[in-house]
Amino acid sequence: MPKKVTILSIDGGGIRGILPGVILANLEKRLRDKNGDSARLSDFFDLIAGTSTGGILSCIYLAPDSSGRPKFTAQQAVDLYLERGQEIFDVTFWQKFRSGFSLTDEKYSAQNLEESLLDYLGDLKLSQLLKPCIVTSYEIFRRKSVFFNKVDAVDNEINDFYVRDIARATSAAPTYFETARIKSLYGTPYYLIDGGVFANNPAMCAYAEARTLDFASKLGHTGKVDKPEAKDMVIISIGTGSEATPYDYNQAKDWGAVGWILPLIDILMSGNAETIDYQLKQMFKTITTPDQPDYYRLEPSREPADGNMDNATTKNMDALREAGMRFVSENDNLLDQLSDILIANK
Repeated sequence: MPKKVTILSIDGGGIRGILPGVILANLEKRLRDKNGDSARLSDFFDLIAGTSTGGILSCIYLAPDSSGRPKFTAQQAVDLYLERGQEIFDVTFWQKFRSGFSLTDEKYSAQNLEESLLDYLGDLKLSQLLKPCIVTSYEIFRRKSVFFNKVDAVDNEINDFYVRDIARATSAAPTYFETARIKSLYGTPYYLIDGGVFANNPAMCAYAEARTLDFASKLGHTGKVDKPEAKDMVIISIGTGSEATPYDYNQAKDWGAVGWILPLIDILMSGNAETIDYQLKQMFKTITTPDQPDYYRLEPSREPADGNMDNATTKNMDALREAGMRFVSENDNLLDQLSDILIANK
């Protein structure tokens, strides 16, 4: 019997990427305990998708070392946030003044983010990632969604990019960071913003991509099926905090364009994540026995941490880490079940 195609999808959410990062570090630990100390997340997933902060984590999980093994552990991936979050979301008084206190320019300089991505990803190319992937972004000049995809990059150099540029593009959140201007290795320029504007939860993008891939015949995944259907997939989709910020009617009814900017971004991102979850749940409900529906949505609570995607104070990052560990503790059986499912379908 063919093994199922395993898919990991990680939402966007800025510094709240600590939440899925902590959960996935724990999942990887379980895989190591059961399958050997060298086990890494990318060994057990056939496709990884990410948006914004989830896109950065995806790139790090799939980065190879010189021997072709994963370069980083899942714990090292989340350390990017825990150790460098304050630098990435550091706003000087000059930046505040220059940006009109975020009204006329981006809130943060992208320099520290770009330096961190360079340190982690160097000159790694999209075509060199360990497994198929989908990382989302939006091209503002061509006005189209962009899906950075290893398979396309392998097939044609025009679709290949430095991974550090992809990570920068997917996380270029409007009002927070400057629009990313990057070039493909072929030299084609792109002008990109955060993929969260249309796919903050990229799980449906991952599903659609998986439906087109020949996992067995072209990707060499022995025992998998080509162009899998939902019944042939295991999808683990992870959010970045379930509590949506409430907006008071008496305030919102009088907001103009400026007042709506940040709430609208927040609503678009959370609304997209909820919609994709609903769609996938409905799709997987159509799977009947003896096929086991394998769609799992992990939506950790961020409480008591602050929900703002740029609150990278030590206190808030510690609270996010604690919230992630609380989810792990409260969902011990589920995470153990997921590790067993991944091992069985490796």
